[in-house]
Amino acid sequence: MKPGYVRLTSMHWGQMHVTRFHAGTRVGTMNVVFVEPNFPRNQREFVRALSQVGATVFAVGETPWDWLDEELKGWIDHYEQVGSVTDVDQLRAVVEHFQSRAWIDALEATIESHTLPAAVVREQTGIPGTSVHTTYLCRDKPSMKEALRQVGVPTAASAAAENLDQLRDFVAQVGYPVIVKPRDGAGASGTHKVENDTELAAAAATFGSATSVAVEEFVEGHEGFYDTVSVDGGIALDFASHYYPNVLEAMRTRWISPQYVSTNRVDDAPFYGELRELGERVNEALGIRTSATHMEW
Repeated sequence: MKPGYVRLTSMHWGQMHVTRFHAGTRVGTMNVVFVEPNFPRNQREFVRALSQVGATVFAVGETPWDWLDEELKGWIDHYEQVGSVTDVDQLRAVVEHFQSRAWIDALEATIESHTLPAAVVREQTGIPGTSVHTTYLCRDKPSMKEALRQVGVPTAASAAAENLDQLRDFVAQVGYPVIVKPRDGAGASGTHKVENDTELAAAAATFGSATSVAVEEFVEGHEGFYDTVSVDGGIALDFASHYYPNVLEAMRTRWISPQYVSTNRVDDAPFYGELRELGERVNEALGIRTSATHMEW
């Protein structure tokens, strides 16, 4: 098996109580800053869950407070609007404002493009959680694969390419087809399966101002994903699911209604034992401690 992609969802959990608090803290709860509670719509489910387990929810988003619906407002204790939640300076300013009112236990982001700014702000403001280094490895595909190869985890051959000549050099080594995609893309967005030199040049032209892209050998096979929730470096909860059809085909053929099939055989079938062992090695190599992850295989 070759892990093709690891998605980090920044979730730093602890006991739902804390003895350290400043003025304004609700004693007996965890104070959590959640990034962008309103968009996309499923973001509200994280806010709902935090509220229902007793956390005090400090939220920062791009939507004006008055535009949020009453249900969502009911789950949020404190809210601040910013122009962009991916702007580190804006995000840090809000977090520091929240810290002036209460002890902040965690800063959480579940959208891929939000995870690195959140990690930077966590380190700048002394909030525990997944490090910038680990978050970067999970976001940057060439760096992630290189980190995995260094510890013996098999991955598809890959490289970072800054121009068409470097893409051609990679193809000369591995042959066609190859995959060309953004280094930090999500959900197969901007991903190209390239079969020849003409398609390679066309794919390279679509990346515009990007200074570097990821290029990988194309490996044919069944695809699925392995999700984990880890606590202090150990996997506490895991899931395995299958894609039908494979992701790229489903994304490029819009009339297909893709199916995601979860298995109930994780504890029994030998294959899933192998998958679990691989997942543990990946999490260790990337420095996953207390977090949720999504690994596609």
